[in-house]
Amino acid sequence: MPPYLTTPGKTKLRLPRGACDAHFHVFGPVRRFPYAPERGYTPEREAPKETLFALHADLGVERGVVVQSAVHGSDHSAAADLIAARPSAYRGVALVSPRIGEQALEALHAQGFRGA
Repeated sequence: MPPYLTTPGKTKLRLPRGACDAHFHVFGPVRRFPYAPERGYTPEREAPKETLFALHADLGVERGVVVQSAVHGSDHSAAADLIAARPSAYRGVALVSPRIGEQALEALHAQGFRGA
């Protein structure tokens, strides 16, 4: 997996008003949102919401869809935390078991997840 820049340079690119980043992940911070023991890979670096928010601000991204990463497994806390920080601008796609119950889906919906 190629690394991402933790401190990207300023860009001259400005996206159109209302621009939406339709697929991104957050990783960690691990001390608060540990990685799943059964994960298939470990990211080289953490990619917390603050880094993403700074990049989105620089690019002019106003809305986004965080996709739950297998790195965090079935613990959606990192993605839910991002959504909770800016609930009018961000939604999520959950990673769920085919056997998930209706109550668990409703709880994810209440946290801002709209797809699975």
